Amino acid sequence: MVKIVIIILNIWQGFVNKCKLKNMHLGGMGKGVHFAFPSTISNPSQVYLYDYSRLQSRHTIYNYTGKFVLKEYSGVSVDLLVVTGNHKPTVGIPQYLLAPSHINDIEKDVIVEEDVWIGARVTLLAGSHIGRGAVVGANTLVNKEIPPYAVVVGSPAKIIAAKFTIDQIMEHERILYPEKKRFTKEYLEELFNQYYTGKKTIGISCDLGKTNLEQFKKQFHFEYLS
Repeated sequence: MVKIVIIILNIWQGFVNKCKLKNMHLGGMGKGVHFAFPSTISNPSQVYLYDYSRLQSRHTIYNYTGKFVLKEYSGVSVDLLVVTGNHKPTVGIPQYLLAPSHINDIEKDVIVEEDVWIGARVTLLAGSHIGRGAVVGANTLVNKEIPPYAVVVGSPAKIIAAKFTIDQIMEHERILYPEKKRFTKEYLEELFNQYYTGKKTIGISCDLGKTNLEQFKKQFHFEYLS
């Protein structure tokens, strides 16, 4: 009986959340998006969630004209803070009026590329651009561009590792992306020479097998976009 009640409550909560999300009028939302409440977004029309992206609860997005973009396969843990603007100190205008008036604001988009993981309580400031496949550790503050497949932590964010080796990235992208979207080996070699020389990698290779993979896809209503 208890299990039945829980199932009914979950179905009802899912319906309520779908209604809330529909009424928010986001700028764009793809298929398979997971969006959790509570949610605080200043300008939902400038928020874009791509296919199979995941935005967990208690996120706060302070945006006026700046966009927040979360691309395919990316996941965000709880308590994300996004700020797309900076208030420019202006003679004659006290801070009390500067923020709500948006006078002389400097707004920059915040973009999270494909297959990124963002841990709990991360802050993304104006102009942040998280490269494909990156991992942003919990409590990290980002205020710049993060290269693809970087693992970053700290305030401000600092690269401590690469997510995968070059061979692992190529195999990973073969599964996830159509050929025209995959990084070339030459590009990855340049990337590693520039950012990851002497740094460890944290990812592993694991053969799930076709049966297990199909089970996961069915469980999470997921399809690869390759």
